[in-house]
Amino acid sequence: MPVTINDVAARARVSKTTVSHYLNGRYDSMSKETRENIAQVVEELGYRPNALARSLKQKKTHTIGAIVANILNPFSTSIIRGVEDYCNQHGFSLILCNADEDPVKEREYLEVLADKQVDGLIINTTGYNNDLIKNLNLHLPVVLIDRKVPEINTDTVTSDSRKGVQLMIDHLIKLGRSEIAFFTMPYHEVSPRTERVLGYRQALASHGIACKPHLLVETILDEAAVIRAVETVLASPEPPAAIFGANNLMTMAVVKALKKLNISIPRDIAVVGFDDWDWAELIDPPVTVVSQPTYAMGQEAATLLIKRLKSKRNSRKPAVILFDPELVIRKSCGE
Repeated sequence: MPVTINDVAARARVSKTTVSHYLNGRYDSMSKETRENIAQVVEELGYRPNALARSLKQKKTHTIGAIVANILNPFSTSIIRGVEDYCNQHGFSLILCNADEDPVKEREYLEVLADKQVDGLIINTTGYNNDLIKNLNLHLPVVLIDRKVPEINTDTVTSDSRKGVQLMIDHLIKLGRSEIAFFTMPYHEVSPRTERVLGYRQALASHGIACKPHLLVETILDEAAVIRAVETVLASPEPPAAIFGANNLMTMAVVKALKKLNISIPRDIAVVGFDDWDWAELIDPPVTVVSQPTYAMGQEAATLLIKRLKSKRNSRKPAVILFDPELVIRKSCGE
């Protein structure tokens, strides 16, 4: 038979209430000796609290739901590692869902997680279910990560995209590569992409360079589409001296396209990217990038959510935490 809380109380020679207080971390009126005694008995008997019963009683599941737009993106993987580690350290389980950049799939996951009565949500949103997230946030603490949604009044963790783009543009121009193509996925509904495009325009302007329409390239993340986009921009009357990928997936796709076209990096063209990833320093040549502190961003998102769960819901105004990106110089620009 399963070990019960009554068995623990009998072996420890304390009341069931005392054991319950111990299990729920309420030690205020409990001596150190009593805590150690109960801990020893719990270990000896192998007692595990009934999570479902505790959840029903406390109206808490000690579970957090996380939805990422694309789990294949190394950026998302690193963020979730930060979230998961912090949750584990503070007694919360994590349910991870991958929206796969599909708004329908994201909506289904939002509804499923709400039905499962998770205590809170961390969302890297697709940008197309803002009304639903806004409604959920009225009843359930939500932290947005990476992608901001101004109309949702909630904690947000992201990085300074414009600053990161400025760092890279400054670096390329210092190397004499002022004709810079910027490759981005469709960006109008996704805040980091929008901010990076704006940052690209502003950074060029800060050097007195006009943004040429043919060098701002919007393409889907498809191998054939990226190859066509690269061929088109290189065949233009004013071809770029560098291609700047708006995120790591785009940068990887550009590198792959150039290699398939037998175009040498950096001899024929420089390649740089926003976001770092493991292979960026291992491929030939290693890629210069703007790196975001993704693991720390994940930890900060979990910190904000758990703090709100442990305090009164509206005890503070929502915070926007902005992390600074960093330029990581490698060899893809000819340095």
